[in-house]
Amino acid sequence: MENESVWYISKYANIRKYGAETRQASFCKEFAKAGYDVKLITSNSSHLFGALPKFKGRYLEESENGFEVVWVDAFQYSTATSLKRILSWFWFELFVVLLPVLKGYKKPDIVIASSLSILSVFSGCFFKYFYNAKFIFEVRDIWPQTLVDLKGLSKKHPLTYFLSWIEKIGYKYADQIVGTMPGLALHVEDVIGQKNKVHFIPQGVSLDFYKSKQELVSVGYLEEFWPKNKWIVTYAGTLGTANALNYVIDAAVYLETQNSNIHFILMGSGGEERNLKEQAIKLKNVTFMPRVKKEQVQSILKKSDILLASVKKEKVYEFGISLNKFIDYMYAKKPIVCMFSGYPSMINEAGCGEFTPSEEPQALADCLLKYEAMSKDTLNKMGQKGYDFLTEQRNFSVLSKKYMALFHD
Repeated sequence: MENESVWYISKYANIRKYGAETRQASFCKEFAKAGYDVKLITSNSSHLFGALPKFKGRYLEESENGFEVVWVDAFQYSTATSLKRILSWFWFELFVVLLPVLKGYKKPDIVIASSLSILSVFSGCFFKYFYNAKFIFEVRDIWPQTLVDLKGLSKKHPLTYFLSWIEKIGYKYADQIVGTMPGLALHVEDVIGQKNKVHFIPQGVSLDFYKSKQELVSVGYLEEFWPKNKWIVTYAGTLGTANALNYVIDAAVYLETQNSNIHFILMGSGGEERNLKEQAIKLKNVTFMPRVKKEQVQSILKKSDILLASVKKEKVYEFGISLNKFIDYMYAKKPIVCMFSGYPSMINEAGCGEFTPSEEPQALADCLLKYEAMSKDTLNKMGQKGYDFLTEQRNFSVLSKKYMALFHD
């Protein structure tokens, strides 16, 4: 083990130094602790993070928590739908496969190719067949189904066919497949006719971050935005089309006609923010709060009574979700209600809340009225169940053991 090298390839990974310790970095830290020689290979071209390193040359190497980070300089782009984003995928993979030649690295023993970009399938296959490495394909988003369902891309579009072909190659030639969604095996079986090599390793929690990196929001922020003497239902995250928050507003419309003290907080930003604000303009039980730093999110969540999540009713979600916000929510020790009609996990496993059908505002409103009538003690016990489940079963030290078991399976 001590001499074995693991390359974790993910174009959109990041480390705490540049704004976020992503899933990949957390796993790399655990792999390094176990004695592996670990490289996280990522790119400084991303729409997700605004403070990534700028450097001359093709590569930048840094040390982080016992592993090495290799940054690949790629085409910069400004929007997620930019053509340059697709070009940056190809550019990134080209210079990933050239690493052994240009940097003189010894061959990897285990390669994890993590989507996005799904083109990392090519790198995984390359290192498998030219360097005899074990290839693990990690699926964090099901592409191209996500583009079809959430972005409206036609099933007959050439890009859909191309990405479907890559997806099939990944499923067929990977030695193991890891999915962050619990029902991925059903999708893989539908694509290639087998599911025996699919494993569910969900999003995890880095306890160090929650224990040592927390900050309070300012008193002025709360005085300006936080409703007084209300029963607070908080959504924290992106205000995008995939989150189907227009149905939350519809539920708020109904609840205003009831004898209810429920007040919705929608904290964040996104492409649907303007439309949602227009939809809720006459409502007194909805407040939009500006996004805060990740280190400050817990201070808002812990002041709430119920935490809310929501996704659209689309095929891509039939196989389950492993939302990062579930981690934040569970750590806050609050009950969770999620509008979701796909493969259930986490909330039902922990017993810390429930799912209501996607895009059905009446069902959401009825559920929230039920929770509003519960005692504080009952809600606290429910929230504690979520926290216990998260810290005991979803921390990276536990999940990494499941991951490393695949290295020699």
